[in-house]
Amino acid sequence: MDPKNRRRHRVFATKHTEYHLRADECVGVRDRTTGAWLRRHAALRLRAVQLPPIGADAEWIGRRLQFWGYATDVTTSPVTEVMRPELHALAHYVSGVRSGEIAA
Repeated sequence: MDPKNRRRHRVFATKHTEYHLRADECVGVRDRTTGAWLRRHAALRLRAVQLPPIGADAEWIGRRLQFWGYATDVTTSPVTEVMRPELHALAHYVSGVRSGEIAA
């Protein structure tokens, strides 16, 4: 990672879904139509197989993200946009949910 660019979070958006990543881990999935966070989405906590380097995000438009995990793999529909997450979105990430807390 470029020392001048310490950005760790990126959002890869498809037509209907936003995939929020910290480095290569999917930490949030949000429905673009309703804005609802999908707490049971199969991609959560999975790692992306391949990602563009920071700063080369535009190269990923039209391509699909592929996530892998121990029990499941997920392939998205084509990426339409890559952006930075809004600051308030970070509070909804699965890593932000504390033990014993009920997340809806």
